[in-house]
Amino acid sequence: LQSFYPPGRPVEPFQGWPYTIILFYKFLQFFKQTTLTEAAILSPLLMVALIPIPAFFLGKTLTENNIAGLATALFAVLTPTFIGVSTAGYCDSDATVVFYSFLSVFSVMLALKKRSIPYYASAILANLLFVFNWGGGWLTLILFFVFFPAIIFFRAIESVFRTRKFAFDLQALLKEAKTFLLPLGIIFIVTNLIGFFLWNSTMLHSFFGGLAFTGLVGQPLLVNISVAELQPINIFSREGFFAVVNRVGLLPVLLTFFGLPLLAFYKIYRKERISFEEIFLFLWAFVMFYLITRGVRFSLLFSIASAVSAGYVIGNLLRYLKGKNVLIFSTVFGFIALLTLMFVSDAIQFGLASTGMILSQNWYDALDWLKVNADKDSLIVTWWDPGHIIAGYTGLKVHADGAHCPPGVCIPYDHNIRIQDMGFVFSTSDEEKAVATLKKYMSLTPQQCQEVKKAFADAIPKEACKPVTEMYLIASSDLIGKYHWLSYFGQRGNAKDFIQLPLTGYDPNQGILSYYNGVIYLIRKENQWVPVYQGRYVIKEIVYYEDGAQKRLNFTNVTDSVDGLLWVDPSYRIVIFMLPEVRDSLFTIMFFWNGRGLKHFDLKFSNPEVRIFKVIF
Repeated sequence: LQSFYPPGRPVEPFQGWPYTIILFYKFLQFFKQTTLTEAAILSPLLMVALIPIPAFFLGKTLTENNIAGLATALFAVLTPTFIGVSTAGYCDSDATVVFYSFLSVFSVMLALKKRSIPYYASAILANLLFVFNWGGGWLTLILFFVFFPAIIFFRAIESVFRTRKFAFDLQALLKEAKTFLLPLGIIFIVTNLIGFFLWNSTMLHSFFGGLAFTGLVGQPLLVNISVAELQPINIFSREGFFAVVNRVGLLPVLLTFFGLPLLAFYKIYRKERISFEEIFLFLWAFVMFYLITRGVRFSLLFSIASAVSAGYVIGNLLRYLKGKNVLIFSTVFGFIALLTLMFVSDAIQFGLASTGMILSQNWYDALDWLKVNADKDSLIVTWWDPGHIIAGYTGLKVHADGAHCPPGVCIPYDHNIRIQDMGFVFSTSDEEKAVATLKKYMSLTPQQCQEVKKAFADAIPKEACKPVTEMYLIASSDLIGKYHWLSYFGQRGNAKDFIQLPLTGYDPNQGILSYYNGVIYLIRKENQWVPVYQGRYVIKEIVYYEDGAQKRLNFTNVTDSVDGLLWVDPSYRIVIFMLPEVRDSLFTIMFFWNGRGLKHFDLKFSNPEVRIFKVIF
């Protein structure tokens, strides 16, 4: 009920990660008195500590080599993309996804090798736990399902290289496939049956849901347009490839893209059969790498595949080079050792620079004010990012949070509707229309309430249709940088920006401040600042601060002028240029002028980062 109110959002069945945090909370009680919040903050780090275990055993199982296991574990936890989402306080499910990715693949590989009921059961359990912790946890079984056509493809290529003919031994292929069919069939069928009865979820549901989320099929959620990590990139371009390298690490990428294929060709040269493990690693790495075309966010999944592939290549290099020419052995592993040291060094630097999810004291003060002063049935509205934090910390209802809630799930106002409404409220200059837009979230109509009850039947609480008693709106400093997307969604694609320019020069003799290398100058004339664009055009309005007092000047009578307003930070280290549409928006009035002149937004709390307004209907 707290999020996406009214009427709230359905609770997803995949609640493994919250329950894991509770288990960590109980575990930490044995050592010291710990609050649930403190346990939640530490939970990602505890998961990071567990990840090397399945990573090591997966690497060792694939190669029967401890060094391969250690290399896999090292690469698993030190990739930049993983460090960025596994710091203390970052309570998203990323660390859990990495842990169960290794565990689920390891359990299935072990089941394929051992072919006995206990190992089938452990693989089923591991994959069910993966799904319980993350709805997309069917990914491992989907990969093994695709493994069947993949092995036919690879065996055909292998046969062409060996015989120089476009033909392969179908009988041998079928014989090999039978060795996988029984164990994988058991794991597929049992896991899907249990998943369907527990969560109404199967591999098929997850597969098509994943295609829709990534935009590979159908229309993606509107909000994904604004998520930088979900923007399509060309991974086959130089810039795209190095974007992946910077997130995953040079050595794992090199060993995956070059080491794994070279290993396969070397085995063909030696007339050795390419193992099914290698075929699976090819498939895993290729699929995860291709997913990055839908956004660099998926580099985390690729980092898992590349960690295993890199460990596998290192293990096989030890196998093939051991006892061979000492010079070759020393050169190869000296090069790997050097790149490993560089990889670890980069990870240390990246880790030291990562701060995790830290709230400033200004935000804590604002949230504390809401906890004390807002009615328990209040609704807090702002841009969607901090919704989780507001709901979790204050216990109050929020208009939206940082998660997706697509059509058919959030009724009657899904994520697309809510984000456009809030974008409109912040970016419009029409206060009456903004208030009318917000008013519909005070309560559902009887027809809307009936629609919700029809969709969710007995699952919906009685309080879901209860009107809220009051509404508070938050205008915060982070929305200055995000205003492009507020206006994009709110004005149906007509995006505008706060143009922020840093101080780059100062001429004390002439009294001139230069911003962004002369794009804008502040020129001192007659004891006041005159804003000049490109050394020629005077900006019509300026707001600056002197001796603690705000000054607002107008230059509308100047012939060569640019319409808009220049806001000068009190430190003079940055200026912000606003076009008329941005200058007149409700967000600008709320944040920069504390809501001065507004009738329906009453300022209740203010600090340098956060303004809280009570909405007056």
